[in-house]
Amino acid sequence: MTQTQNVGEVTESILFHSMDKVIPILPCPDIKGQVVFYQQLGFELLEVYTSPNPYAAIQSGSIELHFYGNKRMIPTQNPTMCFLKVEDVDAVYHAFTSGLKKHTGKILRSGIPRISKVRDLSNDRRFTLTDTGGNTLFIGTPVKADTSHFFRTLQQEEFAKKFTVLYDLLYSKEDPSMAASMLPKLVVAKDLLADLDRAKLLLVALDIQRQLGQLMDDRELKTLVDIHLESGDEWTKVKKRYFAILEEE
Repeated sequence: MTQTQNVGEVTESILFHSMDKVIPILPCPDIKGQVVFYQQLGFELLEVYTSPNPYAAIQSGSIELHFYGNKRMIPTQNPTMCFLKVEDVDAVYHAFTSGLKKHTGKILRSGIPRISKVRDLSNDRRFTLTDTGGNTLFIGTPVKADTSHFFRTLQQEEFAKKFTVLYDLLYSKEDPSMAASMLPKLVVAKDLLADLDRAKLLLVALDIQRQLGQLMDDRELKTLVDIHLESGDEWTKVKKRYFAILEEE
């Protein structure tokens, strides 16, 4: 290794060790409305200016977000995205949804603003928040490489790959219509699955119906849950997820 390479590596090391915080600066057409929305989520207002250049800064714990006003920006056409890595995604989700319900009486699942439910993906457990300006925030907690993604996987290898694609269409791509079109390919093999795998498939099918506003048919899933009521932690997870879908707003 040359002396020049050593100097370069030292310089790079110093440069990145001196960077301890990154603050996204995101657009919005209405700076006041943006601030109100994030305050409802539980964020603290650090500063806000309405003229001549609208600008606001908010903070929650170590997360700090800044916004600038742009009246020409159309929220439905805003491509801006940001990933926020948090220690406990479920706690953050609970705080956000509780704040929204307290101030607005509801949790919006479609349109702008909106907030998705928490789901397990290949690398993290996350939910998606789209704010009043159309900015999309992916908020998640990374999972270890050897962690089993319980609801995303099937033990029966013959159907496992197709099921993962189905799961990701619904929860990662957030495309229930596309997931619904793929569902019949797995439903025909439903009776070939072991009970736990069948319950996971039925959970996804039930959630597709819910997201598409269809009448939810939970009879088979309810029967499986009742049969395995005392069958251990895995079925406790299934039962909890089952009731969460039924109670979802």
